[in-house]
Amino acid sequence: MQKVFIIYLALLTLSLATAPFQVQCPSSPLIREAKNELCSEESLYLRTKEIKTKNKLMDFLESLTEAKFNSKFYKRVRKDPPKLGIAISGGGYRSMLIGTGFITQMNDYGLFEYSDYIAGLSGGSWILMDLVVQNFEVGSLLKEWDLDEDLLPGIPEFDISEEDIVTNAKKEYSENDIRIKKREVKKTQITSFSEFYDQVELVANTIGERSEECRLTKRNLNPLTRLKRIFFPNNTFTETDAKIETFKTVLDFYKNLHLKTKPKKMEGFQISFTDYWGKAIVQRLKKSFEVHNHNFSFSKLVQSSKKFKECSVPIPIFIANCKNGLLSNVIFEFTPFEFGSWEDILRLFVKLPYLGSKIVLGKAVKCVNNFDDLGFITATSSSIFNNVLIFIWNLASQSSRDAMKALNMVMGIFGLGKEEIFSISKDSSRLETDYAVYQPNPFYLYPGKDNVLTSKNHLYLVDGGEDGENIPLRTLVIPERKLDVIFVLDSSSDIDNYPNGSKLKRIFEKLDEENIHYQFPNNVKTFSHPIVIGCNAIKRPGHDSFLPIIIYHANSYHGHVSNTSTFKITYNQSEVESMLLTGREVFSNDYDIHYKNCLGCILTKRTMDRLPKKKKFSPFCLQCFKDYCYS
Repeated sequence: MQKVFIIYLALLTLSLATAPFQVQCPSSPLIREAKNELCSEESLYLRTKEIKTKNKLMDFLESLTEAKFNSKFYKRVRKDPPKLGIAISGGGYRSMLIGTGFITQMNDYGLFEYSDYIAGLSGGSWILMDLVVQNFEVGSLLKEWDLDEDLLPGIPEFDISEEDIVTNAKKEYSENDIRIKKREVKKTQITSFSEFYDQVELVANTIGERSEECRLTKRNLNPLTRLKRIFFPNNTFTETDAKIETFKTVLDFYKNLHLKTKPKKMEGFQISFTDYWGKAIVQRLKKSFEVHNHNFSFSKLVQSSKKFKECSVPIPIFIANCKNGLLSNVIFEFTPFEFGSWEDILRLFVKLPYLGSKIVLGKAVKCVNNFDDLGFITATSSSIFNNVLIFIWNLASQSSRDAMKALNMVMGIFGLGKEEIFSISKDSSRLETDYAVYQPNPFYLYPGKDNVLTSKNHLYLVDGGEDGENIPLRTLVIPERKLDVIFVLDSSSDIDNYPNGSKLKRIFEKLDEENIHYQFPNNVKTFSHPIVIGCNAIKRPGHDSFLPIIIYHANSYHGHVSNTSTFKITYNQSEVESMLLTGREVFSNDYDIHYKNCLGCILTKRTMDRLPKKKKFSPFCLQCFKDYCYS
């Protein structure tokens, strides 16, 4: 018995080690006011990286036999090399797989490691997590992912737009619904698996006999029919050993999530759906990094990476939007160095290792490390998947009290079935935990910043896709990063799960408000090849630098079906290879040698634009600009 107890204590200690823990506060300030500069760590990294990776670009340019660049051109590029960034959109596994193929082809050209930044959100953020886990070895991407296992066991694959998921997940309850929910949650008790099984069957069959008025016509599925499909896909309820084992496996998965999330709660931190979602993402990795590293801290993992320490890879930037006070399109970012926002309403950053510390009026009161859990940050950036669970909950709650009761039982077993999980109260003191909750707010009561982002001791962060900003572009356009070219990969699901450019147009509209103007083609019927936007050298408002060129790549048909649902959560090897190949073809324009040569002209255009002389470009490059530029 004593041995069992010792083992238990060891496991408990290991579990608690993954949670945030208190540390001594440093003597230097933890908050940085972002005036017109990057943080010192980011600036130093970029200066060192330019020296380390300059030859990557030169090797690429020298391989372009059609372009026939001369010695003066190479001399100029060596003296003033262009700065590149990469923006990967959301779109679930579709985006992750297309994006992995995309940067793999970039890597083959030598352009991935040369790039200064790679920003991602939602499915794009999964690539960033994979890069960090794999020490930024592009050739090792996907090796740790169980793509043939359900991302969320028990949740069926279905084809529905992200916008529809968000809209339905956020529906409010009436005051009567709230009373019903609170009352019935308290009544819910599960004494055994068999009792639960019987109750689900009873309620499901009862609902099935009701009139069509009880059905959600928008889905053409009764909520409990959907619930039956989740746990009993063959739509029968014969209690066989096989079905019980399958059901138990699903329950064990969610119970395990609950146990892995509990240590953070025990340390006094607010838990949200995103914490569970973050643990679910990490569990799809084949080896337990939490066990090997004792933590999954983003800052610690990156700083321990050999390639990152050598300053030879792009800086990963996770993007999320803030919803404090019902804000819209207010971007926050996580880099390996800091967390915060460049938006005029804030322009404050906290050192990332100390995220989760109690900081009031800009001064540290209590400091912690390990709050910057990579799974939690990745889940924050891809929190549209929170809404899958909330959506299913709401389907039931809108149908009947019995359906609500049944789903309360389900979520209760998962450790998620508590009424405070959902935004059902007008009480402003209750945290809306269907958002990612960042509490304490490091910018709480910061002097001179009296607004919705500093007045409360919490921040609500969500997937950028919830605000329609599904491409992490604006974080790269800021003048402080001085980028010349940004590769954009759009894997949004606008029409038939292919993008139609609407997400980029929406971002351009937001940039217009900041007096940054890009034009987007109005009559493009297909995105079968890259479109280069902003070729003309236009100065940034109030700055001496030019706006970056945007090379827009859209997921499209290249001989392989790549318009899978955002919520397709398993892929076999054949599907994976097909998606990766599409990503390669999207970047290379179907391995077009002429386009590859033109890419040399496009990447160095801002370098040449900075020259005072007018005759800067060869006839070849001028033709390339005509072929691919829209401005």
